[in-house]
Amino acid sequence: MFKISIRNIQSRNFQGIRHINSYTSVPGVLDYDLFSPKENSSLPPVIFLHGLLGNRRNNRSAAKLLSDQLNTHFIVPDLRNHGTSFHAVPMNYKTMSDDISKLIENLPSTIPRHHGFIILGHSMGAKVAMIHALRYPKTIKGVVSIDNIPYTNPENSFVEFQKFHIGLQTLNWCIKTHPEWSLNELKNYLKKWVEPNEIIVNFWLSNVVSKNKKLIAKVPFEVLNNSIEDILQWRMENFGDLEPLANQSETPPLLIIKANYSKFVGNDIHTHAISKYFPQYSVEPIDAGHWLVTERKLEFVRIVKDWIKSKN
Repeated sequence: MFKISIRNIQSRNFQGIRHINSYTSVPGVLDYDLFSPKENSSLPPVIFLHGLLGNRRNNRSAAKLLSDQLNTHFIVPDLRNHGTSFHAVPMNYKTMSDDISKLIENLPSTIPRHHGFIILGHSMGAKVAMIHALRYPKTIKGVVSIDNIPYTNPENSFVEFQKFHIGLQTLNWCIKTHPEWSLNELKNYLKKWVEPNEIIVNFWLSNVVSKNKKLIAKVPFEVLNNSIEDILQWRMENFGDLEPLANQSETPPLLIIKANYSKFVGNDIHTHAISKYFPQYSVEPIDAGHWLVTERKLEFVRIVKDWIKSKN
């Protein structure tokens, strides 16, 4: 029995998409949006994961287009401690992968399962996607990693993780110390002392709300901040715990979409480290920054669509 309640059902036409539903699941199951096509193709349903400090809204527009063009279901969840999904510790790649398994178990019976699933992920969500595919190669039929790799991120990307670290610390401090600030005052403080890029600051502020003239965090900033080291590493829980999943015979194909203007993958692709886990892999560069799904949405959609069709 699938114990799922539908919250805020939205039925609208968007280039052929029949239904866009938002689901609030039973406790301990991720909240998600479901994009359903007019007619189902033979392609597997697709799960699309966001990155650190993101949420499912980041990927809605691209998911709509892909669901329409591929004629298959797109499941777009909020990962734990993000969006409207539950807050819990620990937050590492094993627990996030376990959450995906539980999500799949609780999907509506209208979503076909006999073809397995394709899984996409951006940044942190990309490592969740790759690790989940290694753990369940019979269920996952293809993986798209958006600006991330199946090994620890390169050293020159550490400045980006440090920026997230400082941003999370500052957000947490501001909300506790100055709850009376407006969102605009918080934004100006972050731009002055942490990050001058307004796009990034607005991205961070999507995790804060002002209610009754009081700033409230929508997500547990301390939990996320304490998880950053685990997020940049290539491991589930402990160092080396992915070794038993290397060199499997049934590992699904992997597409890495590399952002040329981002440091998260870098120019030095470690082919031996990738092929150790994903012998069937390809790298597709794109002239964009780390948030390429929104920066170059149409190009991203084309790359993903062509790759999924070529592999299925």
